[in-house]
Amino acid sequence: MPTRPPPNLPDGEPLSPRERLHDLGRTLALVWRASPRHSVAYALTTLASSALPAANLYIGKLLLDEVARAAQGSVTYAALLTLLAVQVSLVVLGSLLSTVGNAAQQLLGDSLQHAVTRRILDKASDLSVEAFENAETYDRLQQAYREVGTRPLGVATQLVGLAGALVTLASVGALMAQLGVWVLPLVILAALPGVIVSNRFGVENYRMLRWQTHDARVQNYLGSLLTSDTLVKEVRLFGFETYLLTRWRDYYLGFRRQLVDIIRRRSAWGFGAALLSALLIGLASALILRRAAAGQISVGDFSVFILGITQVQGTVSGLLNGVSGIYQNLLYMRNLFDFLELPTRDLDAGETWTGPIETIEFQDVGFRYPLTTRDVLRGVTFRVVRGQALALVGENGAGKTTLVKLLTMLFEPSSGVILLNGQDARRFSPRSVQRQMSIIFQDFGQYQMSARENVGLAEVERLTDVAGVQGAVQQAGAAFVDTLPDGLDTPLGRLFQGGRQLSGGQWQRLALARLYFRGASVLVFDEPTAALDAKAEFETIQALREHAGERITLLISHRFSTVRLADQIVVLDGGVITESGTHAELMALGERYAALYTLQASGYADDRGETTPAARVAVPEA
Repeated sequence: MPTRPPPNLPDGEPLSPRERLHDLGRTLALVWRASPRHSVAYALTTLASSALPAANLYIGKLLLDEVARAAQGSVTYAALLTLLAVQVSLVVLGSLLSTVGNAAQQLLGDSLQHAVTRRILDKASDLSVEAFENAETYDRLQQAYREVGTRPLGVATQLVGLAGALVTLASVGALMAQLGVWVLPLVILAALPGVIVSNRFGVENYRMLRWQTHDARVQNYLGSLLTSDTLVKEVRLFGFETYLLTRWRDYYLGFRRQLVDIIRRRSAWGFGAALLSALLIGLASALILRRAAAGQISVGDFSVFILGITQVQGTVSGLLNGVSGIYQNLLYMRNLFDFLELPTRDLDAGETWTGPIETIEFQDVGFRYPLTTRDVLRGVTFRVVRGQALALVGENGAGKTTLVKLLTMLFEPSSGVILLNGQDARRFSPRSVQRQMSIIFQDFGQYQMSARENVGLAEVERLTDVAGVQGAVQQAGAAFVDTLPDGLDTPLGRLFQGGRQLSGGQWQRLALARLYFRGASVLVFDEPTAALDAKAEFETIQALREHAGERITLLISHRFSTVRLADQIVVLDGGVITESGTHAELMALGERYAALYTLQASGYADDRGETTPAARVAVPEA
């Protein structure tokens, strides 16, 4: 259910003038770097076009005055044609400038969208893994992506539009000022109420969208559950479509109430602004008509007033809306800059690690997520050497996956030290250390790409190494790849046309092949057999034994058939190591590990207390 504050509440401290100018400079720098040539072309054509309204008004005035005199026989046809030719030339010039300017704006917009999107993707690539596990980061990413298409270009075009509006207002205003001292001020004042209303509710719209970011993401997630090809079976079977639809609609109704409120108030204020503008224009018209009745202005002068009203009002509205529009767009640009200013972690900073990892040692390692007070891990100490397998055992939430993220340098310890070959891991760049590590996570990736890419992504430099990919596929027991229509080049998944969907076990086999494809000295298996049947699990365990060789192997599993092959077993409970030793030692200890093992093994015993064939596959000898 939506629980966010109403949109008319203040959203943090307002930007100071200095901050606005700083963001304006950064936005214009983004635009300029995207395409200097198109930026200049758009600015020049816009400024040149801004002088044309006054020129058209003046030529129109001359033409009307000449037509009036022609009725008295004092003007020749050639003189009228000359003025007409000048007017047509101005129209042609305006069309040319508009065509060139629109083309430059479109090309600039495309270049800018690409450049800003690339900045966002680069930033996302530099963020730490902890940042991606923070909901606020996702909100900022969502807000940044939402502004990519229009906001940066909007700031630039509005700024150029401001300069153009000043040119138009100065030139047209000079013509209208000749009609009376109060005419131009009244016409300008008539444009202000609408602009003020527009600016006020533009800021409220921004606040509403800002507050709705989280709820909109939840609503989109609920919608994705109803349209997911992988979840449709559960949704249909358990029949909770109505529940999801109800929650989805509750969010919509919350948004709707906010929208109705803001539209109702904006409409009321907008009508009042329009009424005031009409009264001011009526007063200016009365002054002009009084001068006309006194014979003080010509027909051409009156046309300048009639056409100038629309021109000046439109220009003043554009000018002031441009100012407020720039301010509003800078509010949205602040979303982008907030995301781009998130702290990053340079994975290439530090010395370059070379050679295999021979030993890994945790010394009193602790970890807690930023802005939290709970320790996920505390005082973790163990040592594993080349040729050994270490298994991590514990209930969900015990800290096993967090420990793996620390080992693979995805996270940095909050306390303690991790030693690699006796050296502090913090000395070395995470990227260079990670090249010596290969992993299959419990939530492994299912990439909607070809089978070859699903394996070769472990080392993108070797994507064309077909023999290496095939060897990894064989190691992982993924023989099904040979039965696919195009073998390794078969696209996988249902996201794109022609893709072949795989079972959970087949996807996991490919993830194992991806692990084997990288020639790493440390192998990490996070629930490597979770999606496999008993026979496939047994084959995988045998393969792990064969291929671990002289490497360091780290295992996380709830299946003791996998755990038993480890040389050392570490039991985690609440982020703390409570037991450590071999399978036999821990069974002899008779504490937590022994209880868990006995509980799982008892599920495979028949009524006579004998182990079933399934158990003999699931719990092989160590």
